Amino acid sequence: MDDTMRQGGEGRGWAPVPVHMVGVHLGLSFWHYALGMLALGLLVFPVAWLAGGISETVSLSLGWMEGDPAIRRITNLLALAAIILLLTAVLNIQGRSLMSVVAPEQHLDLGMMVRSAGTYALAFTPVIIMAVMSGQLGLGDWRAALALLPMMLVLVALQATAEEMVCRGYLAQGFQVLFGHAMLAALPVAIIFLSLHDTGGWDTGWDRKINILMISLALSWLTTRAGRLEPAMGVHFAHNIIVFTLAARPDHGLPSVSGFQEDFRDSSFDINAVLAQTMIYGAVCANYWFIGLRTGFVAGHTTGQPE
Repeated sequence: MDDTMRQGGEGRGWAPVPVHMVGVHLGLSFWHYALGMLALGLLVFPVAWLAGGISETVSLSLGWMEGDPAIRRITNLLALAAIILLLTAVLNIQGRSLMSVVAPEQHLDLGMMVRSAGTYALAFTPVIIMAVMSGQLGLGDWRAALALLPMMLVLVALQATAEEMVCRGYLAQGFQVLFGHAMLAALPVAIIFLSLHDTGGWDTGWDRKINILMISLALSWLTTRAGRLEPAMGVHFAHNIIVFTLAARPDHGLPSVSGFQEDFRDSSFDINAVLAQTMIYGAVCANYWFIGLRTGFVAGHTTGQPE
């Protein structure tokens, strides 16, 4: 490996490699990624403060009540969306482009992301149908939800993209360097992903925790299989837009077309709830695999073009 590659000289003629293998390919150290994440973490605080000011100002001007939980949700989405810009800055300082954590030496394939999102939505449809038939889901504030849908589509797409770039992109590359195996690297990524999404105590809400861990591990496997990040971005986007617009719990703050009738109380470890979550998401993953991966619909027929 020449000095250019060791310096992170991505974009100078080397062939496309799987996204999780970029750090190994370039001969980067784990500390390269650790310092990058430290810089990213420090930059997030002023951006989150700015996002809070913007979302509150806009929301209050639209007549929302101060302290409305929806304002907090929109603030979080704005802050997460801005991470794309922060990660771009960190990568540029380290001598790489943003595509090095998405699809190295290839163009962004939005069609692949859209196909993946559509496939996941189709795979998840039976879960929604069963929830409606069992009475868990009912008609919510659909007018307000549809009014917010254009904004939510943009914010959720950016939020899901940013989280995937950081977790399945940047972090996965660093842990791949450290452990030398994709599935071993997926374990600490899953734990970090859980810590970013679960605000409950360590001994409560285990069905939700298992849910988040399974999603993270599945997305890591999908990224490793595809060799690029767009399929995972699509799944993440589809899952979140379903949660926000079709199956949002009342504590989300945002109006839902078909929301849960009441909040669920976090409970201690319940093996039945954990098994139920495992079976549900196992079925969704099987549907996604059969519809999108086995047929080659999502990523099988698109290899990307070298830049």
